[in-house]
Amino acid sequence: MTKHSKYLSLPFTDEKPVKILVMMLLVVLAGFGQEPQSQIPDLKSLVGKQVTVQRVHMCQPGTYSAVRSYAGKQATVVSAKPSKISLPSQDVMEKLPQQIRATLEDQRYAATILVQFEDGTQLDTCAPVPATSIYEYFELKPGETLKTLQPAVQRSTNPPVTSAPIAPRPPVAPAVDVLSDSVTSAPIAPTPLAPAADLLSDDEVRLALSGKGRDHMVLIQDMGLMAAQGKQVPTITLFMPEAVLAIRSESAKKQFTRYEPDEDDKRRSLMIVAQGYAGETIAAGCTSITRIVLLSDSSGGVVQEAYLSEPMGETWQNNFGATNHCQSLRAEFSLADVHKVRAAAPSGEFLVAVFSGRVNTKMYKIKKKHQSKLGLQ
Repeated sequence: MTKHSKYLSLPFTDEKPVKILVMMLLVVLAGFGQEPQSQIPDLKSLVGKQVTVQRVHMCQPGTYSAVRSYAGKQATVVSAKPSKISLPSQDVMEKLPQQIRATLEDQRYAATILVQFEDGTQLDTCAPVPATSIYEYFELKPGETLKTLQPAVQRSTNPPVTSAPIAPRPPVAPAVDVLSDSVTSAPIAPTPLAPAADLLSDDEVRLALSGKGRDHMVLIQDMGLMAAQGKQVPTITLFMPEAVLAIRSESAKKQFTRYEPDEDDKRRSLMIVAQGYAGETIAAGCTSITRIVLLSDSSGGVVQEAYLSEPMGETWQNNFGATNHCQSLRAEFSLADVHKVRAAAPSGEFLVAVFSGRVNTKMYKIKKKHQSKLGLQ
């Protein structure tokens, strides 16, 4: 199973994980920040309709025995078995970025679709299909439509609580897809504007742009027994602001452009990129990351949320064309908040907790050796 990321169209291997994760920062998701669709197809309304199977593999019901020979053939939908995923509470949902809420809503209404072909053969989609991905699996007869659902959790009408006004992030230098060398650019989601006291000095910015501090980054992998058997092990990568500036400056030079950091780029912050588990096969699934928080200890004595979270889409595909859609997550924390959590942590070694919906998938300890590598003073 290979991974295709909307940030980077590069198969993920364990040989050079640091380089790959650094390159993920250099490619901006096309169209990111657009409003997610407000309506979701009702997969139950598929039952009884005639469809044409797209170029995907199907499975014998209740198994993962792949059948590809029925691609392009007509069938009748027999049933749509809903997935068993449950959403976080409404309070938690309202605190999540809108793109993440939309992703969770999509998974909530996923279903395993069972169809019957003209020869009497019954096959299903092997696993629940996200509602908005249904047209990748089946084509409806001309004139046929599906009913739609309104998301169960809408954006809160209460104004968001922020420590500073929200301002749109100016465009950054275009980024390069490392495989095609094509140049792409995209808007960035709005982020809170940093107070002047939280910005790097002009001298610090100048040194970072020259490459000083580029190595102030740390990769930590979950090499537990089960995680190590997957195609992608759960991983977090931490970047200090000077490392981010140095990487972006280096990328711009390779494109013969000039990188001019804006105020948000200069913010004294810790960036964390978290990736979830991906199994060896499509059937084994993969984990979408929806939230990253800092903890002083495992009991949650001091908890600090990110001031910015941005999802990064990933698609895993096997040789039969079946896909899994997951996401990694990029989060940013002010260094003032990092120091607050660290000060409350035993021996100064704090935790990074990574969530998929309501599930805490992993807590990574940021040890003193990691902090030293980051230059976290």
